[in-house]
Amino acid sequence: MYSNKKVVQSLGEILKKKSIFNIVISPGSRNAPIIIHFTQNKDFQSYSIVDERCAGFFALGIAQQIRKPVVISCTSGSAVVNYYPAVTEAFYQKIPLILVTADRPKEIIDIFEGQSIHQENIFQKHVETSVQLTEDESQSGIWYNEKLINESINKCILKNKPIHINIPFSDPLYKTTNQLQVKPKIIKSIPVKNCFLETSKSYKREQSMWKKYKRKMILLGLHYPEKNMEKILRELSLDPSIIILTETTSHVSGKLFFSNIDLLIFNMTVKEWISLKPHILLTIGINIISKKIKFFLRKYPPIYHWHIGENYENYPDTYYKLTTYWPITSESFFKIFKNYNLSASDYRYKWEKLKKKRIKKHKFFFKKEKSFSDLKVLFFVFKSIPNNSILQLGNSMIIRYYELFNQKKCSIQSYCNRGTSGIDGCVSTAIGSSVSSKKVVTLIIGDISFFYDSNALWNNYVPKNFRIILINNGGGNIFRFISKTKFPEKIFNFFETKHIFSAEKICEMYSWKYEKVSNQHTMKNSLSSFWKKSERPCLLEIDTHKYKNAEILKKYLSYLS
Repeated sequence: MYSNKKVVQSLGEILKKKSIFNIVISPGSRNAPIIIHFTQNKDFQSYSIVDERCAGFFALGIAQQIRKPVVISCTSGSAVVNYYPAVTEAFYQKIPLILVTADRPKEIIDIFEGQSIHQENIFQKHVETSVQLTEDESQSGIWYNEKLINESINKCILKNKPIHINIPFSDPLYKTTNQLQVKPKIIKSIPVKNCFLETSKSYKREQSMWKKYKRKMILLGLHYPEKNMEKILRELSLDPSIIILTETTSHVSGKLFFSNIDLLIFNMTVKEWISLKPHILLTIGINIISKKIKFFLRKYPPIYHWHIGENYENYPDTYYKLTTYWPITSESFFKIFKNYNLSASDYRYKWEKLKKKRIKKHKFFFKKEKSFSDLKVLFFVFKSIPNNSILQLGNSMIIRYYELFNQKKCSIQSYCNRGTSGIDGCVSTAIGSSVSSKKVVTLIIGDISFFYDSNALWNNYVPKNFRIILINNGGGNIFRFISKTKFPEKIFNFFETKHIFSAEKICEMYSWKYEKVSNQHTMKNSLSSFWKKSERPCLLEIDTHKYKNAEILKKYLSYLS
């Protein structure tokens, strides 16, 4: 059975030929042709997610894991706008989503008909392209639609960014046919990499600089590395003139890298930074989490800042001192510079010395710190995450705590929505990730982020081995940490979102296994069995609201200096 709408038939056939099979649908009426066509076609894996905001992030989680486009489809009107948070996150994370939104016929807009808004180009600069299809089913109309569908999907694949396909549907919406009435042409798009010839004279000056300068810092932010990237970086890390700083979202980790930036520099003095700052800063990826390193690199910059990365329309001048942009892959760049390493330098030695000093203090602090605070709890929780699993991290304080953790397991893949860094959608993304992975997926999340996205649990696809660890401190402690101004408590109530909620009734409503702990002994016992096989997904709520979490974190960071 197929929808009798030829535009939907064309879309379905083109998606199949391009090996795009996952579609997340939110129930509605105007998108009935899409629902009928895709749910009846065995080639597609269809998911039904009621809340469009959750649906967008759920699809993002799937695409994050399979590294292929995922389709999301909804009805017309305000349903479309609910996709926007996930669209912006996917845009900046470079995750391919295909938004297929059903629309009312153009002539109905602005005559006060229900669920009709201006949907064409509604996502504007946060999609790679936006196309408006036609209801014209003549030969020329079908050709036009298929051309636009091919072009837009090819852009989604090549640029790894979301696209928007808006389709107007007139009544009747529910008619079906047993025969396809279209045979669309498939237009391929061949990816062409930007290549630099190793013998080219155009960058001999840069090669000479790379060899000359004795302090080179490679800083990795949010990105999805190429296949051989980690191996190349391990080889580079042997050069005494190079240090490699990696954030959690860089998906590169190892003992040879400095993977806990704030642990090293949070209380560093200006004098210390100037003695350790690089001559050449080489950045890969986007959206650095550490505010401290952004401050130092902007206020006391290197001599040169180079950035590597394809498909940036605007120069990624994060530190306001960009001198060279390399529009190529990291692998291509390092091939050019492979014979320009192993400079005589004490740069790496100085950073290693700092690292040993900080870790020694870090260990001593945790030996004497007895409070059941966020800090103490999370450092214990992070050590408990199973090997060869996937870790999803909530935004705000959770990801910042993880950045301080100095014993990350290389076998664990960790993710966080740092494209726009919002708290909306963290739970939905993690569940989408778990649906498309055979590995155990654990989400560690704060209370406000969890309750904000609790509709994510209204989901029939959550695997039994999915786990959530909820850190409930009574509301938004990050603002007590980041604010240096002492505001009256009345003002802080608007920053913090204080609450007395628990996840128990939410878990009961969705038939999740639930447990709550509020001391170290019961937490250790619970964690020891938390990842064992279960007939239901599990949530462990850890109550830390009795402690002044922000003050304890500040005390810890001060102690490191």
